[in-house]
Amino acid sequence: MKKFILILTLLFCSCGNRTEVDVHPETMKPNWDGIKTEELKFKIGDAVSIFIAKQYYIGIVMDFDQDENGIWYGICLSDYRWVIPNRKEINELNFLGRQIPNGYNGNYIDCYDLTYLNVDTIAKNITVFDNLKIDIDRISIGEISYAKNLKQLENNYFIGREARKEKITESDKAIVTTEPVSERYFKIRNILIN
Repeated sequence: MKKFILILTLLFCSCGNRTEVDVHPETMKPNWDGIKTEELKFKIGDAVSIFIAKQYYIGIVMDFDQDENGIWYGICLSDYRWVIPNRKEINELNFLGRQIPNGYNGNYIDCYDLTYLNVDTIAKNITVFDNLKIDIDRISIGEISYAKNLKQLENNYFIGREARKEKITESDKAIVTTEPVSERYFKIRNILIN
């Protein structure tokens, strides 16, 4: 019995002193197994201008997916919406994301929310204006949504903006509440290669 208590005590103490080495778990990182990325129209880090209903939106390509309908591009939208494309510097923009609790010690994983567009949807309304050097090991994907057309992407933009108007749940309360508000904005510099 004493050995059991000693082992249990050692386990408890060692667990409390652990530090997180990889704050971006593999299951939350982009995975392109089976996708020939060299043949894709867009590349990871492409800063894109999306034209919908006389407005321009800006996003960053952060992921790819493939199914029977072809290639889907995971785009993280920014808060940019204007009648003139690319009016602001990319580093000034806020990108849709969320924080997901990582353990019980108040740590969080910063995740980017992505909307996936099919290659057939994006033919003429999306243009690349820059390519950012992104560290893929720093990308954690939060919420995923698919848009069959640009109108659905625009709808995801408005839903994302509305969700980020709510008061963010403080980290010490997020563990005990059933519906924490974790949506927030992140700067793109968080995932750029230094």
